[in-house]
Amino acid sequence: MLALQAISAVEFYKTDLHTLTPTLLKVISDDKKEGVLNLRELSIKILSNMTKNHRENQKIFRRAGCIEILITNLQYKDVDHSGNSITFISSVLDCLANAVFGNKRSELHFLDIDGVYVLLDLIEKCEYTIKRLALSCLCTILENTKSFQSFVEWNSKKSSINAT
Repeated sequence: MLALQAISAVEFYKTDLHTLTPTLLKVISDDKKEGVLNLRELSIKILSNMTKNHRENQKIFRRAGCIEILITNLQYKDVDHSGNSITFISSVLDCLANAVFGNKRSELHFLDIDGVYVLLDLIEKCEYTIKRLALSCLCTILENTKSFQSFVEWNSKKSSINAT
C-alpha cells in the first residue's frame, strides 16, 4: 500500500491506477473490522493522489460512488482505535479537496447528497486540529453558488444555532 501511495502521486501512473478504485473502495468501506484504520487511511490517500488534477480519474471516482463513501467517513463517530483518527479524518478531507472540489459535476453531486450539512456537523463536533481543515473545505465548497442554500438552512443538532 505504501508503494501504491508513492506511485499514485506520479502523473505518469495516474491513468493506469484507476483500475484499483473498486479494490480501494472495498478496503475503505470495511469499517466493521478492527485494526484496519491504517489500511483505510492509505487507501484514501491513494485515491486522493490519483484524482489530484486528473479529470478522468475524478469522473471515475464520482461514478464509482466514492463521494458517498467520503461523506460516510466524514461523519464523526467512534473510530477504530487501531490508528490515528485525526490523520484518518484529515486524509478524508484531503481526498475531498482533491477529488471533488474544482470538478463541477462532483461538487454538484456532493451538494445533492448533503455534503455541506456533513461538513458543518463535523466542524461542530471535531477536535481543533481537524476543525481548521474542515473549515477550509467548507470555504472552498461555498465558492459554488449552489451551496449557499444548504449553508443557510443548516441548524445545529446540539444547540439549534444556524451556520451563519
